[in-house]
Amino acid sequence: MSPKHLLLLLLLPLATAARPADNITEYFLDTVDSGEGSWPCLFYELNYNTDITLAERVKWYGADEDESYWREGLGPFSIDGEKFLVTHWQSTVHPILIRRHFTLTADDLAKIEIGVVDMKYSYDENPTFWLNGTRIATATGWSDNNYATLRFTNTRKKLLVEGDNVLCVSLQQGAGGGHIDYGLSVTYDSTHTAIDEIGEDPDGEDNDVWYDLSGRQITNGQLTKGKWHGIVITRGKKMIRR
Repeated sequence: MSPKHLLLLLLLPLATAARPADNITEYFLDTVDSGEGSWPCLFYELNYNTDITLAERVKWYGADEDESYWREGLGPFSIDGEKFLVTHWQSTVHPILIRRHFTLTADDLAKIEIGVVDMKYSYDENPTFWLNGTRIATATGWSDNNYATLRFTNTRKKLLVEGDNVLCVSLQQGAGGGHIDYGLSVTYDSTHTAIDEIGEDPDGEDNDVWYDLSGRQITNGQLTKGKWHGIVITRGKKMIRR
């Protein structure tokens, strides 16, 4: 096979990948808003808002928290049976702590790296969110029945790990209503997640060809060791390099 024909063969899948993104959204933690209904969790009701500060001192939100004294429940939680439905929370009397566990695979992390991660949440009132022991968001007041969205930065993405993860929230008691519904999702372009077999180079030469994630070829001089993300073609195989 001539070098020209080999180059055309290699570029054909990249031309296909350059079509409009085939975006897929996957939920690691469902919400009512996502259409999945109730969600399992562990929860603990406190007596006073000041107890939240005391609980934070012993890192209740950490991965190594002793959960033997936590109650199993189904979220979302609400004081009003007409809203968010599932578990009654007497929010005018008790603050609440909630822990939601979820498992991520290596494939999930690959999707997370190239995708957009969002946390959606509807709350009342004054929530603080923790992911794997790190505080990621706080809010003041309440959101009525609306959902806020927290778009993860790369720094927040790096908090996610293969295996068990836990996303926690605390909410204060208040004079009015109270509720919480929150979840986590990733939206990614499925054309960038697979390793495509496109044939072997019959000459067996290991001449890598590099592209960015939009399909534009780049030169070795444009690569920054340890920081470059894109597609590499080597020995007739196309794969994501991270």
